Formats: sequence, C-alpha cells, structure tokens
Amino acid sequence: MFRTRKPNLSLDSNNNEPIRISKIMAQRGIASRSEADRMIEKGWVMVDGRVVVPGDRAAPNAEIRLSREAEAQLDNAVTVIMNKPRGFTSAADEFGGAPAMTLLTPENYCAAGEAPPQLPREGLRVAGRLSTREMGLVIYTTDTALARRLAAADVEETWLIDFRAPPPVDAVTILTQALQGAVTIAPDERNANALRLTTATLGKGILSSICDGQEWRADITRTRRGNIVLGDVPVRGWKLCAE
Repeated sequence: MFRTRKPNLSLDSNNNEPIRISKIMAQRGIASRSEADRMIEKGWVMVDGRVVVPGDRAAPNAEIRLSREAEAQLDNAVTVIMNKPRGFTSAADEFGGAPAMTLLTPENYCAAGEAPPQLPREGLRVAGRLSTREMGLVIYTTDTALARRLAAADVEETWLIDFRAPPPVDAVTILTQALQGAVTIAPDERNANALRLTTATLGKGILSSICDGQEWRADITRTRRGNIVLGDVPVRGWKLCAE
C-alpha cells in the first residue's frame, strides 16, 4: 500500500519540465536526494500511479506516493546532539580537523542509565555547521525536513563567549556593530567572564573572526540552534534528541 505525499504548490516550480524524481522529493522535504534514490531503487516510490525506477523523471507537481516501508523509514528518523570540541569539523566535507562524527561512539554517549543506541550507517547529515575553532552544539539527523529547517540561514542561535577574564568594556558595542544590530547580548548569569549572545545572522566562523580582529582571547560555544539546546551534554559527548 502506498501513501500519497501531496505537492506543496508554493514550492513547486511553475515550469512543468520533467526533472528527476529524487530531486522533487528533496525539494518537497520528503527525503534527501540520496535517500530518495535508495527508496526508488527498492521500489518504494510511486509517481502518478506507477512504481518508478532510478533515473525516472516527472513534472514538479506530480503526485508522489510512498510505500509503508518508506514511511516507516521516515518515521524512524534519528536526531543526535553533540558537544563538539574545538579542532573538529562539523561535516565530512570540511577541512582543518578530524570529523566530529568520529566521536559518535558508545564511549561518548552521555544519556545516564541508557544503553548507547545503534546509529544508522548512512543518512546522518549536519544541520547547521560549526567552525573548527568554535565549540558546542552540533546537530546530526536523518530527518530531512528537520535538517532543511535547521540549515536555513535565518535560524536563531544562542552563543556563549567566554573571555576567561571580565569582558572588555566595549565588547557589547563592538559585537553589536559588527552584527549590524541584529543581536541581543547580555552577561551570562553563571559566568561573570562571559557574554551570552542571541542572533539569527551568523555565518560559520563569524564570531571567531570578530574576536580575532579585536585580539580577544575567548572560547566560543554554541548552546542553541532553533529550539534545540545543548543542555548538559559534556564536551565530546552526544545523545539522542527527541525533536
């Protein structure tokens, strides 16, 4: 039995030129292109009443239906949060350090009283990259819709900038100007040497670059992205996220 995945007319192109079905599925947030290709290979995808094969194309507004197996795979999506240390890359295609995904080992699983889960060997992708020079929250997920939502450029984040000494008197002014005012900055409640910063305008490594330009020595940690928070996950640790 196949279940219909209706097109989002606000996302589908007005151009009805046929495109690869895996691309359509990715555009609709059903699955990544690689996931879609695997589902198609297994015969789990039907378009306009016909089970499709790899390489098939369809109009952008075509009706797509998924088998129970495909729906079950999507329903069993896994999301992991990690406290990435400095010096590790957040994604496999980045350079300058070891991939943080190598830290997803049973030894680093930090949910008290729980056995480490078996993570999928493929399909985990980063949702919001983090510079090798910055620490804190990195999210890995097999949930395509969540990954697309969290990878957007305007997702609000919270950061902690620890100066290891009282913050420079002009730090708030300089950071506000550098981020063009689109930021909320306040002293951290638990660390007198740190500022807590909330914004939705940061690119990867921007805070490190600002600190370098001012010759500030600071530890920069992301503690939240969207509605997912790092919480008490220790450095190098990871756990499952219920999102």
